[in-house]
Amino acid sequence: MDIYVNGSKAAIVTEGRTLGQVLAELDERAEAGGGVIVALGLDGKNIEPDAIEGLSGMDAGGPGRLDLEADSAAAMKARAIETLMELMTAVSAATDPAGIEASRTTLGSFRSAFGGLFSAEEESFLGALDAALSDAGGQGAEPVSVVVERLRTVFTERLSELRDPVSAMRAAQRTFEALKPEIGEVPVRMQTGKDAEAMRTMILVVELINKTVRTLPEFTRAVAGGASMSMGGRGIDEFYEDFNGVLTELAGAFQGRDSVLIGDLAEYEILPRLVSFFEAVDRAAGAS
Repeated sequence: MDIYVNGSKAAIVTEGRTLGQVLAELDERAEAGGGVIVALGLDGKNIEPDAIEGLSGMDAGGPGRLDLEADSAAAMKARAIETLMELMTAVSAATDPAGIEASRTTLGSFRSAFGGLFSAEEESFLGALDAALSDAGGQGAEPVSVVVERLRTVFTERLSELRDPVSAMRAAQRTFEALKPEIGEVPVRMQTGKDAEAMRTMILVVELINKTVRTLPEFTRAVAGGASMSMGGRGIDEFYEDFNGVLTELAGAFQGRDSVLIGDLAEYEILPRLVSFFEAVDRAAGAS
């Protein structure tokens, strides 16, 4: 069987394998490259999603042609966010009960169609909008206008990260450079009763880390040195696994209001790791 992906013949072994095995490998390849298989065709006929399982045992080494259409997951999410922006414009214009209910129904359809593209945090924002629409005019939820503006701010940033991950990562780097002196002051502030200032700095640091996590996959694909990024001799996965342990410890310190531990983590764990990370960003971007 000949296999084509977006019109180009794929180099893949089919002899002695089932169609299901071949599709699994192609799906892994697409995912590794930041893509998603969005359509299948067998011998010129489209294959509906619910029919794939029934064909998975077919001999892939026999005659025939399988066509796959793959798309970038980032591009798909960007289009979904653009659609969401249009939806929010319509939500803002809805003032009567019928218009509000129509907006809620459309939001439900949007979440069903595109929910898999969004993180748990992003989905929670959409859930907040649904709650606001459900209780529009009541006392149980935030005003729709307030939720819509918050979503505009959040998803405008997410869209810019998808469209230009290099600029987004550089913006994160500039934010870190501005925060660096404040991170170094966290221990002193915690020891001198300026807890609120120290906590504000650490919240900004956590938001910064979240931004790097969101942006990194597309950044590494966009720059020549992205695939070989390393921080202190550690690859990306190992670096973030280690960093997650530190952040878990930080969360526990916040819950326990352990000011000494928060200060120590900021100065001796988080700050040097962020320095190492953005040095790696410089090297990767410089290789382009």
